[in-house]
Formats: sequence, C-alpha cells, structure tokens
Amino acid sequence: MLGVLTDNGKVNYISLDNFISIDKMKYFDTYFEKQFKKFCNELPRIIERNEWAYHQYDENRSKDFIFNNLMSTWYDHNTSREDGWRLLKTYVPEFIDYLFDNVVDYMQGMLIRCELQGGPMKFHRDWGPDTNGDLGLSPTEKEARELQETWIWFRFSDTKKLYISELDGKDDISKRIPVKPYGAVFNGLDYHGCYEDSYGFSVRISGGLKKNIISDKNIDITTWKDWYPPTEYWKTEALTI
Repeated sequence: MLGVLTDNGKVNYISLDNFISIDKMKYFDTYFEKQFKKFCNELPRIIERNEWAYHQYDENRSKDFIFNNLMSTWYDHNTSREDGWRLLKTYVPEFIDYLFDNVVDYMQGMLIRCELQGGPMKFHRDWGPDTNGDLGLSPTEKEARELQETWIWFRFSDTKKLYISELDGKDDISKRIPVKPYGAVFNGLDYHGCYEDSYGFSVRISGGLKKNIISDKNIDITTWKDWYPPTEYWKTEALTI
C-alpha cells in the first residue's frame, strides 16, 4: 500500500468528513440527480457543439456514458479541457462553489462519475502496468511519490462506495479496504474501484487542499513539489470559478 504520507506515517486514506457537511453531501446526491436529468434533457443542444458526443449519441450510447466523458477536464480525446470545465460550471456550479469555500484553494482537474447499479468502476490503479493501455510503469515507492498521484474523492450517498487495496487485493476481495468517509484523499497508485452493489454519483479531483486541512491531518507534503507552494505553472493551469 503506497497510501498517503502523514507526519505519523503512511495511511490508506485520509477522511475529509471533519471539513465537509454530511448533510450537504446528502443534499448533493439529490442535486446531482437533478442536474444529470437537466444535462440529459439538454443533450441535443450539447451535441451540436461536440463532435464526439454527436457520434456517441447517434450510436445510441447511454446518456450516463456521455455524461461521464463530457463532465470532465481530463478526457481530452472526447472534449477539450475548456469545454469540460464549461459544462461542469454549467451543470454543477453549486458544488464547485462549495469545494472552493471548504476544501480546495485551487483545482487542476475534476471529473464526475454517474455509476448505474450493476456497472461499477472496475478495480484498477492509475499508471500501473496492468491498467488500460499498458503504460509499462511499475514505480518504486520513491518514484510513485514523485508522481504525486493523490486524489480528492467524494461520494454523495451510502449506495456509492470506494475500496482500495494493495497489489494482492486486485483479485482478492477480502484484501480490499472500504473508504467509509463521504470525502477522502487517497493514492491513485494503489488499487481502487467499487463492488457491484456500488452506484450513484462521485467526484474525483486533483488540486490543492486548504492549508487548515493539511495542518489538521498532518499531511506530509514534502513530495508535493508542484502543489505546495504552487508553481507558476499550476497557477496558470488552475481551474477558476
């Protein structure tokens, strides 16, 4: 387990529940459902501006599949970073405001997942040799820390679950560790994914946590060279309200 470094050692994940409102998270569960329906209702207009979405829509791909790919600042092969951020600000502005008020000082990337019951995110790790595309990277722990593959993750109901594990947990369910908070920070180079009974909305973010969270949780940021203090590059790249 690579985990997240703290002054007290390495932990599987860090809960953010002390810094967010659980009532607000449960409110956002309904909020995301309403905004998803709004997105679907306006999809004919949206696809007029996005060739990839037009072809997916024409091929009868599911609306949640199109939503998951467009409501993101990472899937550049489907939509531009600017278009993705525009859609996020259009359909979930209240959540973005909440993040900047309570969790992050800036964001570099964000994606929303709408997972239907029976179709969870498979177990994977980011940038591992056994991920899609076989990138061939099997880092040592030192190399992994330099990659800074740490994600801020949110779920909005008890039906949406995240599990993380060490290498041997990839195929052994008993080795998987449930991430119980509604908000958490975890290392994306560890295996992570969901069980089949997990469904609903979740959000993954790459960005700078507020300093009070870092201090309260004793997060060791010595390997976060680009993030703290943020370089001019990240200030330029940061997503803004």
